[in-house]
Amino acid sequence: MQVIKDDQSLAEAIRVMKNQQRAELSLLKAHFEFTIDNLNPVNIVKEKIGEVVSSIGESVTSENFKTKALKIGVGLASGFLTKKLVVGSSGGFFRKLLGMGVQAAVSGFVMKKLPITEEVDHSQYRE
Repeated sequence: MQVIKDDQSLAEAIRVMKNQQRAELSLLKAHFEFTIDNLNPVNIVKEKIGEVVSSIGESVTSENFKTKALKIGVGLASGFLTKKLVVGSSGGFFRKLLGMGVQAAVSGFVMKKLPITEEVDHSQYRE
């Protein structure tokens, strides 16, 4: 800070402080607009939806997801086929109830017992 001795140095100090005030006000306005934009509920929802979509995309392309989906599909299909074999095309109430129980049991058993394939290291096959 400079020492003010006369009217000219006072005017210079006032001019410098006004310029500093304008610069700080401009920064404050820009920061306020940025904050308002980031706290806008529409933008927050868009950002979260984008994060979820990108994480789903990563999950769907992973090998673990594909393996689990295959296990679930095979388990459900085997349970459905077993139910069709037990119940047949037409069955009474108790036979359908028994079919649902057998379907659930077989589906669960197949999903638990189906082996998970490990990723194979293909580096040994490269030349």
